[in-house]
Amino acid sequence: MIKSIALATLLILLVAFLGFQYYITSVPDLAEPISVEETRFIERDNSLLVTLRGNKGRHFTVGLRGDIENEPEETALFFISNPDLVPYVYWPGLRSNDEKRVLELLEDLVEKEVQDGEISRIYEVLKNRN
Repeated sequence: MIKSIALATLLILLVAFLGFQYYITSVPDLAEPISVEETRFIERDNSLLVTLRGNKGRHFTVGLRGDIENEPEETALFFISNPDLVPYVYWPGLRSNDEKRVLELLEDLVEKEVQDGEISRIYEVLKNRN
């Protein structure tokens, strides 16, 4: 009986952890209209960051780290899905499904002309390597 309760508790904790991990590493579905809250270029790390804000106040920060001008294929994509809850920086794999989801989100912004110069730069880099 005690082993069954312990096993059930362990399984519940595992499912809860997996759900939390998915929540902090997934590309959010931001509510329209989406606005650009902040753009930054950090010269020390050679990083370009864009923070988006959905209609319901949800933030999503996406960026590239590396030489965007000379070696765009070697830049690393990163994003912070829920900075208010857990400031976890997620680095999806090159040409992964997460990278494709970010590309689709940015493509929607570029098509709706909400884009900023930095959003267009990140979009072009991702589009050219897919």
